[in-house]
Amino acid sequence: MRKFFWLNAIVVAALGCGRFVGPTHQQTGPTLQTLARTLSAPQGYLAARPPAFFNRDNLFEAIDGMAPEYIGYGCKALAMLEWPPAQNKGEKVEAQLYDMGSPLGAFGIYSRAHVGKGEFADVGEEAAVAEDSVEFARGPYYVRLTGPPEARRLLEGLAKAIVAKVPPGPRPAQFIAALPTEGRIERSERWIPDSAFGMEFMRNVVAARYRVGGKEIELYLAPLAGIPEAKSALEQFRQTVKARSPQLTAEMQPGFTYSDQYLGPVGVFQPGPRLVVVVGYEKNAAIIALLQKLGGARGAASTSGK
Repeated sequence: MRKFFWLNAIVVAALGCGRFVGPTHQQTGPTLQTLARTLSAPQGYLAARPPAFFNRDNLFEAIDGMAPEYIGYGCKALAMLEWPPAQNKGEKVEAQLYDMGSPLGAFGIYSRAHVGKGEFADVGEEAAVAEDSVEFARGPYYVRLTGPPEARRLLEGLAKAIVAKVPPGPRPAQFIAALPTEGRIERSERWIPDSAFGMEFMRNVVAARYRVGGKEIELYLAPLAGIPEAKSALEQFRQTVKARSPQLTAEMQPGFTYSDQYLGPVGVFQPGPRLVVVVGYEKNAAIIALLQKLGGARGAASTSGK
């Protein structure tokens, strides 16, 4: 598929290892059951059966191998609805309503799903749209709607009906405020709850793509409890990489770079009480300036492996 879809898949490959414990969210809107049961069939379609509900224990029955990842983002339950066409021909319209436990969890899985590419619409906090699908986050819910290729307008109408039933949550900008804004590609921002890059300590990570110095990179920022913890995490990251490919690492200050088979050149830095990882890193003035806004990459590569 697209390059950054593959990067996302690699970066969050270990998400199924645990369950995300997100911020406490006070339910102010309808429950998942109420939301699903009060949705009307779109015009030209039939309400042939009631919604099907799934929880963490049987989520795999609905979405198979994707269940661990959704649970990793905080998913508590899923409601699935389908409406066949009234004329008994053509494709059905389907709705997947995920209760992600918090607005942050909903934003996280939404941002993971759409990869920051394609078209967007002003539905809810934001919606990614295609000819046959609409997906968006609203409050603690992540919603995915699908239908026949000509159903985009119908799906957008259904999305607006769902949005009207759920109180608004925070805008995406509030979740990624720690990221630099200069050069950031709009709507490429993401949130990863746990184990980014397969590293257990890379939790509560915010990420975005940037266009700097004529090059596109992806920047990940992981907060740590303090500077000692950040230094320890940097060393763990370094040792893990060296164990895999010691000849492909180079030291910088304060951090290191390495070459990954799938991600290409990667820089890892420790500015204060956090780690910053740059996929697509190279030593040019624009990228260095971006990192200096975070307090990282003060030096140049000084020692290469042989």
